[in-house]
Amino acid sequence: MTSMLPFTPPIVKRLLGWKKGEGEDKWSEKAVKSLVKKLKKTCGLEELEKSITQQDPNTKCVTIPRSLDGRLQVSHRKGLPHVIYCRLWRWPDLQSHHELRALETCEYAFSLKREEVCVNPYHYQRVETPALPPVLVPRNPLGDLLAELALDGSYPAPVLPPVLVP
Repeated sequence: MTSMLPFTPPIVKRLLGWKKGEGEDKWSEKAVKSLVKKLKKTCGLEELEKSITQQDPNTKCVTIPRSLDGRLQVSHRKGLPHVIYCRLWRWPDLQSHHELRALETCEYAFSLKREEVCVNPYHYQRVETPALPPVLVPRNPLGDLLAELALDGSYPAPVLPPVLVP
């Protein structure tokens, strides 16, 4: 990957080497640089690199301060920090935080609403959301009532095709 920014520290290059998925290289680099800057203050860089390179859930929490609204802004785009970094290093197709659940061992999981948030991507597991089956709904709510009345012979049963609701 060629750097899009003037200077890319070696740690950022190493971490970007573990990125999953393609595209958004410039944004990904900014997201990693932002994280590295925050982690330098707390000495969490070594633990993050260990977690990512070993793909190990038995590593320590890697935390950053929680913002007031819980989101992190990287280059005019806001998102939840644990989702951003899980998408970057584990699941590029991750859609939302509803698809993630923190491991029980994670002390600073996003859902705990502590002052610090764990962004260790191996402290979260993906929750598969099952696809909901289509629901058939009659076009006319009176159709069911008329059909019931037709059973006792008082009205002819209407023939209404069902409507597919996504």
